[in-house]
Amino acid sequence: MKKLLLTGVAVILLAGCAQSRPLSSYNDIDLCTLKGRSIGYGDIKIMPRILAEFTRRGTLSISEADCETYIQTAKQNAQIDIQNNRDVLNQLARSEEKKSR
Repeated sequence: MKKLLLTGVAVILLAGCAQSRPLSSYNDIDLCTLKGRSIGYGDIKIMPRILAEFTRRGTLSISEADCETYIQTAKQNAQIDIQNNRDVLNQLARSEEKKSR
């Protein structure tokens, strides 16, 4: 049971770290989305690189308002994913408790 919970936590933590391609290869929408996912998952390690890429690009091909919408949507989706994973882990823990009684 403990092993299952640790595996679940590891999956959650690694989900935000899956990005490996150069940020310069992202289009503007994907870069805004990546920023939102990084915020949502709490992946602060990549944030300086994302901000540097925004600075390097200067003006985006989409409006600042549209970028902010992509950021907020991705952030919310990441937070929903985390909560769903927690719910599954909690359900598994309760199920294991019932089995051990």
